Amino acid sequence: MSRLKYAFLALGLLAGSVASNCLADPLVPINAENIRTDQVLGIQSHGCGHVIHLLMKSRMLRESGQLGFGGPMFNPQLGAWQKPGDLQLLGVCLVADACDTAGPIYQIQLQNNSEIPVGNFRISAVGTCGQIQPFSPTAVITVPRIEAGAILDLQIQLPLSCLSIHNPGGAAIAFDTLIVAIDSFDELIECNETNNILILNRGEVAPLVVQEATVTEEATIETTTPPVTTTAPPVDGNVAAPSTPTSPMDSIDLDDLDLGEAEQTAVRLR
Repeated sequence: MSRLKYAFLALGLLAGSVASNCLADPLVPINAENIRTDQVLGIQSHGCGHVIHLLMKSRMLRESGQLGFGGPMFNPQLGAWQKPGDLQLLGVCLVADACDTAGPIYQIQLQNNSEIPVGNFRISAVGTCGQIQPFSPTAVITVPRIEAGAILDLQIQLPLSCLSIHNPGGAAIAFDTLIVAIDSFDELIECNETNNILILNRGEVAPLVVQEATVTEEATIETTTPPVTTTAPPVDGNVAAPSTPTSPMDSIDLDDLDLGEAEQTAVRLR
């Protein structure tokens, strides 16, 4: 039996032994005490052997044409069979570049393509000069919880030592390759283990675009109503001048009055 078959046999036995735990409550990090100790000692960089292991596992799965643990698993907590979940690394953006006193900050976006929430898994970011080494500058953060189907954005900062990595020639140079891995300690059983890692050229990581909210101010336009003027209808295409108020007596035409009887009376009186 080839070495590859032995590896997958061991992987199958391991999956069967911890499947129920992965589908139950979120796992507690196995080296949580080491992380706390590193913080107390002021150690700014963790070893990245776990990321190397994940890279090798992902390569083996791709070579064999597999993605991960595809079969259903029995969950004793629910008394039912469940399909393994999946965490997917969606992308990485640059939040702040490195300076003289701090390493660069990256924003990582991941999605939980599972039917249940998961948590207490870790994300690792490694800065390398081409080839990864067991003690390449590494940052590790813990994800407390992500709901089923949710998308989560997290920020992680590489240690300052990523700016002075000793190459084989002995010169200290800045990192040129960024490796990001979710579930980096391989604590969860997933149906797709190959979408947990991204290897990026440092110069190709796009900066984070912050969408500013646009505030639309509605302008209040005050309109004044002009006074209503009465104009006579146009005659023969000429516009008549505005009419002025008239007296009722002005409409009486003296030439049209019938004054015959009055004139006769006046004659008799003479």
